[in-house]
Amino acid sequence: MTTPVTTEQRSGLTYRPNVDISDRGDEVLFVADMPGASAGSIDVTFEDGVLSIHAAVPPRDLPGRAVRQEYGIGDYRRSFRLGEGFDASRIVADYARGVLAVRVPRLAAVLPRRVQVRAG
Repeated sequence: MTTPVTTEQRSGLTYRPNVDISDRGDEVLFVADMPGASAGSIDVTFEDGVLSIHAAVPPRDLPGRAVRQEYGIGDYRRSFRLGEGFDASRIVADYARGVLAVRVPRLAAVLPRRVQVRAG
């Protein structure tokens, strides 16, 4: 029989969530799997060109005596260096069904611009 994992044994765990990143031209989209988190526990920051995501996940209380526990509980933490050229004031984050989506828009000044060539 497996020894149950206690809260003390689980404390301090941090997981690196899987993230898909898409460059959409005018913004960069980050999609992170963060099951067990709640929207209120998620912290998204953008400072000095670095996007950081963190979520605190509370331990689960299972009814009865645990015989086996394979699902690890812990916080999520991940950071990405984007550099300059992004508009921190317009970053939007949405969380639904265990998935965090963060949209980081580019500054208008750094977006590619097509220059019209005039005939002479």
